[in-house]
Amino acid sequence: MVLSGQYLERSVVVGELDALYHRGTREPPCVIAAPHPALGGSMLSPVVAELAWALTRAGHPTMRFDYRGVGASRGVSPHVAGSGHFADLREEVADLQRICEHLLASTQMTEVCAVGYSFGAAVALEAAEESRVGRLVLVAPPTQLYDFGAISALRKPLLIVCAHQDSYCDRRALRPPDGARLEIIPHSDHFFGRGLTELGKTVAAWLRGDRSDYIAPPDAPEGGGVAPELELDPGDGEPLELDTDPE
Repeated sequence: MVLSGQYLERSVVVGELDALYHRGTREPPCVIAAPHPALGGSMLSPVVAELAWALTRAGHPTMRFDYRGVGASRGVSPHVAGSGHFADLREEVADLQRICEHLLASTQMTEVCAVGYSFGAAVALEAAEESRVGRLVLVAPPTQLYDFGAISALRKPLLIVCAHQDSYCDRRALRPPDGARLEIIPHSDHFFGRGLTELGKTVAAWLRGDRSDYIAPPDAPEGGGVAPELELDPGDGEPLELDTDPE
């Protein structure tokens, strides 16, 4: 797990968005999309921080950011309340695309790898329609909350990384196209309290070109694969927070 002070990121402002950037020389540069802002998701989430560390250590320029209305990013988040399903992601997709353009301009590279965790996986998938997103990594895609059917038509290099005991991701619902890669992190759940370091190494290895045979989607995760209901509006006027720190 990445510890404070292990590597130096530079704080940058991209339009209204607050971001952290680390330089690198290996292509592709990587943008990391955070989990749901209404559930405490931000660029400081442990999984996002670990992915940034692993990719930076592998030599890739990396940028993680907060969506509008989150942290020091200006604007208003459209997802402060509502049902537990993701609907209109246009504003988050626009935020991700803006960050991609900034990173490409900074590095003088031509294509970016969009890495999305949880809610960020849905944002990254929609942003992958943009031609300058050359590769896509979906980490713990929450199939219980978003229809990831669009991946079946994707014609770009794709890595999906799932936790073995993720109750928000039914791996049977995923239909990756030919050539995609699916990796399972054992003994882990949606928040990767265990397996966090292995997650980062898996993504970095894929970008490096270390490829294994495609792993077919296995059965539902242990426990039946039924996710507890995510209610984004607690009903008492208080913001809902999700504890993503492992015990």
